Amino acid sequence: MIRFVQFEEKYIPQMAELLASRQMKERVRFEFLPERYENAEETAKVLREEASKPFTAGIVTLRFDEVIGYLLYEFKQNATRGRHVSVSYPSLAIKEGEQPRLVRLMYAEAGAEWVRNGYFEHVLFAPVGNDPIILELLEQSFRFDQRYAILSLNSYVAKSDGTARVNFREVTKNDSSLLQKMAPWNSIHQAAAPSWSPLTKESIDKVRKEYTALAVDDESTIWIAEQNSIPAAFHVYYPANAEGSIVTPENSAHLAAASTNVEMRGKGIGKAIADYCLGEMEEQGYKYIMADWHTPNPLASYFWPKLGFQSYMIRMVRKVDPRISWADGI
Repeated sequence: MIRFVQFEEKYIPQMAELLASRQMKERVRFEFLPERYENAEETAKVLREEASKPFTAGIVTLRFDEVIGYLLYEFKQNATRGRHVSVSYPSLAIKEGEQPRLVRLMYAEAGAEWVRNGYFEHVLFAPVGNDPIILELLEQSFRFDQRYAILSLNSYVAKSDGTARVNFREVTKNDSSLLQKMAPWNSIHQAAAPSWSPLTKESIDKVRKEYTALAVDDESTIWIAEQNSIPAAFHVYYPANAEGSIVTPENSAHLAAASTNVEMRGKGIGKAIADYCLGEMEEQGYKYIMADWHTPNPLASYFWPKLGFQSYMIRMVRKVDPRISWADGI
């Protein structure tokens, strides 16, 4: 007989054991995930950090006094998603050998509160290495939305065939106007079929402002590929902070943005700039590159895995019909 109880600090040691066991299983497929989080003392720190976030609650599943599963969640509100509930990567785990259906039962138990309080969008960051959990969420009407992946530079093999005639250079403080010109490339691509993402003037203006600021951002590293003095592609990198992260390896960088000029696609420029930039990042001492992409984006979903990026986490989303708040059949 199992029962659900509200999350309390006293359950963290047992929850940490479940998360450490899950990390051990994930690392069978993804060796680049940090090994130290196979230790329950380390995962306990992660869970305490998650539990300390604003507006965070959770449920714990008990069999007698043993913790066999848990689900932590954070109530959020922002301009992008509005009111939603977010379940982070470390915030869901079940005991090894338990029926994966337990994920559904915990979601049903916690989700009733979410819907009752008007939170109709549910966002969950799921471990790709755990196929049964992914399947349970898909069957509960969650959908794939964003993939997160890591590339080991040590095993990277150049993909360009040398036919792309481009020159590479690092961005300087004089390139703000050039960055502003390239800023909409990704947004325009994301708005196209079959992604069909909304594209407003306000969003484009915001992106242009952000890209203009990159020219004087000391933390970022940006390379541009040019063909006959025309910008052909760009990559933007930031150092990734591994402190306290269960998914970030040491000596990692985040590929924050990358795009190719729409008019120059299909000429091998994307592979060429990837080869160049990844080589430069390895020269700077980085061992891993982290990237993410929108799953409906067909080019990104094909291009980055082909370069060798392995997806270890996927953002899954479910939108509940808000009519549930009043449509009771009466």
